[in-house]
Amino acid sequence: MKENKKSIEKTLRTVLLVALFGSVGFVAGIPCIIFGATNSWWPLLVLGIILVVFGFYGTPLLWVNYGSLKTQKRVVDAINEEHLTNVAEIASQLQMKDKDVREYIRKGINKKYITGFLYDGNTLTPNEKQAPKKKIVQSTCPNCGGRLETTEKGYTCPYCGSSFEKQ
Repeated sequence: MKENKKSIEKTLRTVLLVALFGSVGFVAGIPCIIFGATNSWWPLLVLGIILVVFGFYGTPLLWVNYGSLKTQKRVVDAINEEHLTNVAEIASQLQMKDKDVREYIRKGINKKYITGFLYDGNTLTPNEKQAPKKKIVQSTCPNCGGRLETTEKGYTCPYCGSSFEKQ
């Protein structure tokens, strides 16, 4: 779960930095246009135009995305740190609508911010299934290198006594 938290925090930092760059670029782009146009220095003029256009159109979208990600992080923290597993509980705790919480949970699962749970649309339950065991395809013991013998339950090494299940 720590890697999930790091993942969403990294995304948050990236969006914040780009949004700040867009905000500052918008303000800095206006003097660049003025100085570039008055001094006939076209690289500064082009840079100013790019900064203003990106700042004007891109920055609001980035700030909205940042706000949405902050809410996403809050839902993920409610699940991982506060151990809330029901949509109604999370919605009540965060003062959100159930519909919005469901959407943030789905989005968190799709982006792998929320892992280790089964989600039925209303409740998150811990996923207690184990990863499949390794299947032995070799005929020698991985521990000592001896030749494996087949038994009813799987394989046994007559030298070191290790046993392995069939799959």
